[in-house]
Amino acid sequence: MTSATESTAAELSAHAAAGRRAAWRRLAAYVGRNKGYYAFWLATVLAYTAAFLAIPVLVGNCVKALRLGLGADEVAWRAGILAGVALAGAVVRFFSRILVFNAAREIEYEIRNDLFAQLERLPRSFYSQWRTGDIMSRCVNDTNAVRMLLGVGVLNLIQTPILYLGALGVMFSIDAQLTLLVMLPYPAFILIARTLGRSIHHWSLLVQEGLADLSHRLQESISGIAVVKAYAMEDAMARRFNETNQELYRRSLGVVRANASMPAVVMLLPATAMWLILLVGGQKIVDGGMMPEDFFKFAMYIYQLTFPTFIMGWVVALVQRGAASMQRIDELLSIEPSIQDTPETQHVESIRGEIEFRHLTFRYLGENRGAVLRDVSLHIPAGTTLGIVGPVGSGKSTLVSLIPRLYEVDDGQVFIDGIDLNRIPLKTLRGHIAMVPQESFLFSQTLADNVAFGLERTDAASVRAASERAQLAKDVADLPHGYETVVGERGVMLSGGQRQRTALARALALDPSILILDDTLSSVDAETEAAIQRELDRVFKGRTVVIVSSRVSAVRTADRIVVLDEGRIVESGRHAELIARGGLYARLAQEQAEVNHDGSPAGGAS
Repeated sequence: MTSATESTAAELSAHAAAGRRAAWRRLAAYVGRNKGYYAFWLATVLAYTAAFLAIPVLVGNCVKALRLGLGADEVAWRAGILAGVALAGAVVRFFSRILVFNAAREIEYEIRNDLFAQLERLPRSFYSQWRTGDIMSRCVNDTNAVRMLLGVGVLNLIQTPILYLGALGVMFSIDAQLTLLVMLPYPAFILIARTLGRSIHHWSLLVQEGLADLSHRLQESISGIAVVKAYAMEDAMARRFNETNQELYRRSLGVVRANASMPAVVMLLPATAMWLILLVGGQKIVDGGMMPEDFFKFAMYIYQLTFPTFIMGWVVALVQRGAASMQRIDELLSIEPSIQDTPETQHVESIRGEIEFRHLTFRYLGENRGAVLRDVSLHIPAGTTLGIVGPVGSGKSTLVSLIPRLYEVDDGQVFIDGIDLNRIPLKTLRGHIAMVPQESFLFSQTLADNVAFGLERTDAASVRAASERAQLAKDVADLPHGYETVVGERGVMLSGGQRQRTALARALALDPSILILDDTLSSVDAETEAAIQRELDRVFKGRTVVIVSSRVSAVRTADRIVVLDEGRIVESGRHAELIARGGLYARLAQEQAEVNHDGSPAGGAS
C-alpha cells in the first residue's frame, strides 16, 4: 500500500513539474513575440545601471574635494555633475519602466484574447465540466498575476542582479576584504528565499483556486437571484458564500505570512552590511587603511541596494504567484477542442439540408449515466419538416444538438447531404443551420442587435422582416425605444414569450438551409402560437425544419413525426397515423387535450 501511495505521489509530482515546464514554454513564446519591447528595455536598464554606479563615485569625489579643501567652486562643479547624472538616471528609469510595463500589458492583452478564442472553440461538453467562476478567474485574476510577473517581476529579476554585479565590482576594486564581509549573509538569504518561495507558490496556487471558487459562488448566486428570493434562501446563500469566503481568507493569510517573512529576512541584509561597514570600515579609516570618500562609496552602494534587496522579497512572491497563474492559464489553453476541423475535413460549399442518423448511440462525456440516445436511425429528406415529441428526458434536445455538432459524435453516425458530419467544415455547417434552443439567451444589447446577431451587419429591413414572421413586431411599439431598446442581461426587460420570439426572429433572419426549433413556443399563448405557426408554414417551404416540442399542436402539420422514449424512436408517422395507432403519441395528445379542456396551459419544457 505504501509503495502504491509513493508511486502515485511521484506521478503527481512529475505531472505538476511537466505542467510548470509547459507553462514556462508558453510564456516564453509570448515574450518572444514582444522581444522588441524587452530589447529596448534592456538597453535602458544598462543605461540606468551606469547612472546607478556613477552616483556613489561622484558622491565620493565631492567628499574628496571637501577633504582636500579644493574650494567651493570645485565642490559645486562636482555636485552639479552628480545632480545631472542623477537626473539622467531618473529619466532613463522612467522610460525603462514604461517599456517593460507596456510589454507586460501587451502580453496580458494577447493572453486574454487567446483565452477568449479558446473558450469560443471548446465544445459544450467542456462547459458542463468546468465551472463558470473558475473560467472567469483564469481570464481575469490569473492574467493579472501574469502581467505583474512580466512587468514588475521581470524588471526586478533582471535589473537587480545587474545592479548588484556592478556595485560589487566597484566595491571589490575599493576593498575586497570589506566587500566579502558584507556579502557573507547573502548565501543564507538565498536558501531562506528559496524555501519561502516554495511556500509562497503553494499558497498562491491555493488562493487562485479559492478566487475561482468565490467567483463561481458569486456568479451562481447572482444568476439565480430570482430563485433565491422566491424560496427565501438569502440567509442560506449568505452562509454558503461566507464559508467559501472564509476558506479564501484562510488561504490568503497563508500568503500574507509567507510574504511578510520575505521582507523581514531581506531587511536584515542592509542592516547587517551597514553594521559591518561601520565596524570594519570605521576602524580602517582610523588606521588610515581607507579614505573617507571610499567609506562613503561603500555606504552609498549599500544604501542604494537596500530597496532592490527589499523589493526582491516581494518579487519572489510575485513570480511564484505569476508562475502558478500561468500554469492555470496553460492548462486551459492546452485543451485540444474535441470538435474542430481536421485534415479529413472535406471542402463543402453549400448544404441542401438532408439529414440522416445511422444507428446513433450517444452518451455525454464525463458522466456516469448510460446512453442518452440508443440505436437511433432516422432519415430527414432535404426540404421536409420533422416533428420530434416525447416525454421529458427522452433525448429530444440532445438529438437535435448533434446536427450542428454542439456535442462530440463518433464517425459514421450522423450525415448531412450524405457527408459524414465530422467531415464538414464547422463554419460551413453552422453557417447553414439556425437553432432556437429551449432557453432563449439574449445579450445585453438592443433588440435589433439580438435579432441580427448572426448577420454580418445589422440590416434594419431583415430585422423587421424576421420580427414580423416571429410575431415580435407587434410588441416593438410597446418598448421604450422600439428596436433600439436595450433588453438587459439575458433579456430581463422582455417577457418569456418575447424572449422566445426574439430568439426565433434571430434564427429566421439567417435564412438557413436547416432550421431547428427546440420547444421554441413553450412560453407563448395559444393565439400567438397559432399566428406564428401560420407564418412558419410559409417560412418552412424549401428548407429542412426539425421541430422539438412537448406540444402535439406544434408538430401536427409536420411531414413526419417521430416519438422518442428513453433515447429510442418508438413511433414514426404523420399526425393522423399516430393518433390512430393509439400509442404514446396518442396518449400525449389526449393528455394535452384534457388539460386544455380544463382551461389550464398545455405542454411544458422539453
